[in-house]
Amino acid sequence: MIFFKALKLLNWFSALCRKSIYNLAFGTQFKYFGRRSKLEIAGQVKIGKNVYIGDDVSLIVEPGASLIIEDNSFIGESCYIKCFGGNIHIGRDVSINSKSFLNGCGGLNIGHSTRIGTQSIMIASNHKFDDPDVLIKDQITKQGIHLGENIWLGARVTVLDGVNIADNVVVGACSLVSKTITEAGVYVGIPAKKLEKSLQSVD
Repeated sequence: MIFFKALKLLNWFSALCRKSIYNLAFGTQFKYFGRRSKLEIAGQVKIGKNVYIGDDVSLIVEPGASLIIEDNSFIGESCYIKCFGGNIHIGRDVSINSKSFLNGCGGLNIGHSTRIGTQSIMIASNHKFDDPDVLIKDQITKQGIHLGENIWLGARVTVLDGVNIADNVVVGACSLVSKTITEAGVYVGIPAKKLEKSLQSVD
């Protein structure tokens, strides 16, 4: 019993020291900064107050890229967030749950109070295959992704390059959003389509 109490105290002290170091490094006040989290920062980073960074998170910001995480947002354990030379902007009170993957190559914006389920994927770039004389790997789009406010993406949702999602949208688990969603409602499927009996109003 004494051993476990000592271990708990040691973990608490370690977390406090870790948070203090990152508070100083980023000029903010983290709610929590996780163990074994990986940082590769060569671009611009701005992080608001009371942000939670879970254990084993990867944050990668290349030269010329930028990452903004606003106040009170949550990044769950084992999330992988890489700018790929683009800009990622995560609004206030956003939660990105465990094991999600964010690619900001063409620009990725997530509006305030949005919820993103575990293992979701957002890829702000894509490969084309229109031109048979050019290798597929060299045919790349970078249109970007824009998510509005008060959105809920269920677990394992995938959002592709060029997609904009309006405010007040729910996307069901395991759905694929390959085209822009312009009005509030509930969308499910591959590709995601609006349910007939959808949200009347979520304003």
